[in-house]
Amino acid sequence: MLTLESMPEDMRLFIVSKMASTSPIHYFNTIITCKRLSFGPDNYSIAKALNLSPLVNQPSLANRYQTLVDRCLETNNIDAHFVKGMLEYFESQNQIIGLHHIHIASKGGHVQGTYVYGVLLMAIGETENGVKIINKLTDDKRISVVEDCMANFQHSMERPFLHMKETYVSSMKKM
Repeated sequence: MLTLESMPEDMRLFIVSKMASTSPIHYFNTIITCKRLSFGPDNYSIAKALNLSPLVNQPSLANRYQTLVDRCLETNNIDAHFVKGMLEYFESQNQIIGLHHIHIASKGGHVQGTYVYGVLLMAIGETENGVKIINKLTDDKRISVVEDCMANFQHSMERPFLHMKETYVSSMKKM
């Protein structure tokens, strides 16, 4: 009988990285229960593929996992770029750095990142570019996906760490 321990290391790494990309809970449970696997986020493949959806949904939680987010950023993980962008833009008031990270997430195919990037472009006066991005997202993914992004964005804006400027509020109301 083939066990996980008897598989070649590259095959185990592939399995664990696929799990990390689909379910952060299953990944962490696997790492906790199977210490012999030793494929933590310090492994490039794991950090690159790691699904950070809990942090995407609540970026303020990322402050507790700064080392994890930083390691994922080093591997160009698009969830990590989105989370870092949200924190920089809204919490640290570093709009240029925040927009840069959100743009990277958007270019990497991060749906929520694409939506937020479009909204932020509209909020800073680049309305035409922002509308193009939102319209393309609607065409590519369906209106229901964009509506979900809007709800998720509004939900994340309710977090106490976000200090919204009046322009963000008025842009959101116009949508």
